Amino acid sequence: MSSEERRQAILEYITKSQQPVKGSKLAQIFGVSRQVIVQEIALLRASGQEIIATPQGYMVPIVSNKRGSRRVIACKHNYEDMKDELMTIVNFGGTIIDVIVEHEVYGEFRADLMISSPYDVINFVEEMEKKGVKPLSYLSEGVHLHTVEAQDSSILDKIEVSLKEKGYLLEI
Repeated sequence: MSSEERRQAILEYITKSQQPVKGSKLAQIFGVSRQVIVQEIALLRASGQEIIATPQGYMVPIVSNKRGSRRVIACKHNYEDMKDELMTIVNFGGTIIDVIVEHEVYGEFRADLMISSPYDVINFVEEMEKKGVKPLSYLSEGVHLHTVEAQDSSILDKIEVSLKEKGYLLEI
C-alpha cells in the first residue's frame, strides 16, 4: 500500500468510525508505527481534510443541521477542581468542544477536547494523572475558555449558573 493509499484508507476509517480512533489503533490496523500515523494525519490536514485530535483519538467532525447552541464560557479554578468543572458541564448535557488559554508570549493555545459524558471526563482526568501532565490552564493561572455545545441555549444557561455557584465562572 502506498502512502497516498494509506492516507485515504486512514481518512475513510476515521470518517466511518462512530467514536474517535487512537493513533495506536490505526498503527496496528495499518501495520505501521504510531509516528507514521501522526505524519499521515498531518499530511491529510495539510491537504485540507478536517481531522481533529482529541484525548480520545482522531475524528472527523460530524456536520449536522441539528447542531444546537454554542457558547464560549470563561472559567477560572485550580487543578483540583478541573474534574468537577468538566462533570458539571457534561451532567447538564453539554459537550466541551475545546479549551483555550492565552499565553503572554505565544498567544492563544487551543486544544480540541470533545468531552460529552462522565465517562469521557473520567478517562481524560485519569490520562492526565497517569502521564503526570498539567492542564493548559496551568499556563494562565487557571484562567481558560471552553467552547460548549448543547441542545439549546437554556442548557447553556443552566451550565453557566452552576459553574457560577461553584465559583468556576470567571466574571468581570
